[in-house]
Amino acid sequence: MASIFSTYSTGENRVTASFLAVLRALSLDRMQRLLGSLMEQSEFELIRFENQPSKGGVGVPDAMIQSSIRLLLETKIVRDTVSVPQLKRHLERLDEGNESVALLLVLTPDDSRPAGVDEVEDSRVVWASFALLDQAIDEILDDKYEVVSEREAYLLRELQSMLAAEGLLANSNDVVVVAARNAWPEYNDFQAYVCQPNRSFQQVSRIGFYSKGVVYPLVPRIIATHDDVEMRSGLHQGPLGELVDHLVQTGK
Repeated sequence: MASIFSTYSTGENRVTASFLAVLRALSLDRMQRLLGSLMEQSEFELIRFENQPSKGGVGVPDAMIQSSIRLLLETKIVRDTVSVPQLKRHLERLDEGNESVALLLVLTPDDSRPAGVDEVEDSRVVWASFALLDQAIDEILDDKYEVVSEREAYLLRELQSMLAAEGLLANSNDVVVVAARNAWPEYNDFQAYVCQPNRSFQQVSRIGFYSKGVVYPLVPRIIATHDDVEMRSGLHQGPLGELVDHLVQTGK
């Protein structure tokens, strides 16, 4: 089934626009809870409601609705692509405002905090992974005390489906295990796994081989992947060219 977000542009803009579309459709409480989970602030408030505020001036009004926050969002859909100069430019934009709370949320598929986030050394920069976003959505939907409308639940699940389809949730430490009746001998000969073109795999860092009821103990690290390779001698360069030339020459 096609995602309801399929009409958005591709890449980072599509992911960001989809995330914002869902946030807009949520109730204020749900929006604050979701953003608070990403920023590890359980009491995060976009808008504060207070009855009979007595501080900050003369007189006590019956109620106060107050907000002074600027939250910038930088989205990456490829691991290890956080740019320090880009983050610094975003922080300069935060400096231009006079909000009491100014934060830069960096949302990426990385499994751990990107080095670039630490390099800027600014407490206003907050990093979160798409896996954490996925987990935060699950916690909201599984909370029996959270009254989530059918529309909100549908949009949140659709967002999770889109993130999974984009390959943003898989842990890079995961292993894909492939049928190895032919793949295992090929790997031992060529140190490569060859399959049909454009086969879909989640983003993983290692590959395992299964054959005759056994998973072989060697789990090699994936150095590079190529989705659609033309098997023609002399066409490619480097390790890929050497492999293709060998396969063509041996008829493998």
